[in-house]
Amino acid sequence: MNILDDILVQSKPVETIESISYKSLKSNYIDKKKPVVIKGFAKNWGATKKWNLDYLLDLDEDKDITLLSGNFIQEDNRYKESTFRDYILKLKEAEANQQTVKDYLTTLDIFNYFPHLNGDTDFSIFEKCTAVNDVTAWIGPKGTISGFHNDTGKNLYAQIKGKKMFILASTKYNQHLYPSDKYINGAVASQVDINNFSSEKFPNFMEAEFNSVVLEPGDALYVPSMWWHYVQSLDTSISISNFGYSQLELFSLRVINFLHRRGFYKSKNCFCCKK
Repeated sequence: MNILDDILVQSKPVETIESISYKSLKSNYIDKKKPVVIKGFAKNWGATKKWNLDYLLDLDEDKDITLLSGNFIQEDNRYKESTFRDYILKLKEAEANQQTVKDYLTTLDIFNYFPHLNGDTDFSIFEKCTAVNDVTAWIGPKGTISGFHNDTGKNLYAQIKGKKMFILASTKYNQHLYPSDKYINGAVASQVDINNFSSEKFPNFMEAEFNSVVLEPGDALYVPSMWWHYVQSLDTSISISNFGYSQLELFSLRVINFLHRRGFYKSKNCFCCKK
């Protein structure tokens, strides 16, 4: 049973503001672990003004990439190899012909792949509030889903192209979200797939309180550390995410990932290993 509409009906809107300073971001939202939408935060970025599928196709270098498919949080991993250009061509064709594509390019280290794009974003007010930052791109078709999960890092998520819907739930509803015991680097997945929901398996899920928002190009959403979120692309979408960490958080993640990769921690119970 798909309960997405039921959740949206009971959800409350995420607080929305028009502008913010780094001091206000830190004191009113980061320190209070409170989400917020900054309307038009990225509207003047080079990325928002220039990036689209045609622009990405014109980039000089092609790169090998790895794609995931479907709801890669709750479903089994399905990895595919491609090149960046072939994937963008596939998205462009699907968008033009209203075709369905399930492949999704996640957490692409885009400024390592294409260093000359580095000046097209500006997360400076967020980076004043964090010790270490990891900026990645998310590129995918309409209908792409990232099921409910939470991230160790604080996340300032900027929408560049298309619209994207977020549903959030606070850490105080951790048990209502039924955390999975599978290992996922830097995150925790929920066992609950709201697009294929079982009230018998997860009887307390709908007792959680939810917030929702649809991001438009130029908008940014601050997602606090460990807040649960579900994400769905409403159009062909390009997004840029900045995960911010403390030095201790980053060190802990690296140690756990080191142990996992060497078979000492949940080596056969994970989302990351190719199947």
